[in-house]
Amino acid sequence: MARELAAYLDFLGEPLDGDGLDRDIARWQEAYDGARGVMLLVVDPAAAVVGTAAVRLLAPGMGELKRMWIRPEHQGRGLGRPLMDACLGEARGLGCHRLRLDSERRLEAAVHLYRAYGFTEIADYNGNPRAELWMEARL
Repeated sequence: MARELAAYLDFLGEPLDGDGLDRDIARWQEAYDGARGVMLLVVDPAAAVVGTAAVRLLAPGMGELKRMWIRPEHQGRGLGRPLMDACLGEARGLGCHRLRLDSERRLEAAVHLYRAYGFTEIADYNGNPRAELWMEARL
């Protein structure tokens, strides 16, 4: 899992900030322990990991979608929707009624997917200096 999360940051071209923005990556076993959050993997038929996503609780009833991505060589194969469906199911399982996320505008396919699932732009909720837009959906 640590390797996949490092690949995600590498894809974005961002260094690991394990004590700040990327604390969830540095301590993924704690952040996504099943009670406070979950980490999902997308695997291909050969059992290679080709994508990740995570959902974590921010507050009772409020969750956050994190680290959703598909490796570039596997993008465009219809993996995003099933991954989003799984994330929404996990968020509901954690008791979330709303789900938030932050993203970068250059991740056009991801932003398009978020909008297709009913996410709308909201004000900055987490102060993430890497993010350019913040979104929320009701579940």
